[in-house]
Amino acid sequence: MSDDASLSCHAKLARVVLANRGPLSPSEIADEARISEADAATAMDELVEAGRAECVCGVCETREQVYALLEEAKA
Repeated sequence: MSDDASLSCHAKLARVVLANRGPLSPSEIADEARISEADAATAMDELVEAGRAECVCGVCETREQVYALLEEAKA
């Protein structure tokens, strides 16, 4: 992942959590990574904007979005 240097620490951490445990919601990422939900949500926005993750479910029971890494971001 040569472009990881441009990601924030929280985005890098969220990427690792998603690679190991995903797909997850921002609150689940926050729990796994031991960061705030706001930081997890910001990290997911950053990963989506960078083309590394995508929202795979937004109509879940809790109405919370669930994210997964894109295949090329898992390598």
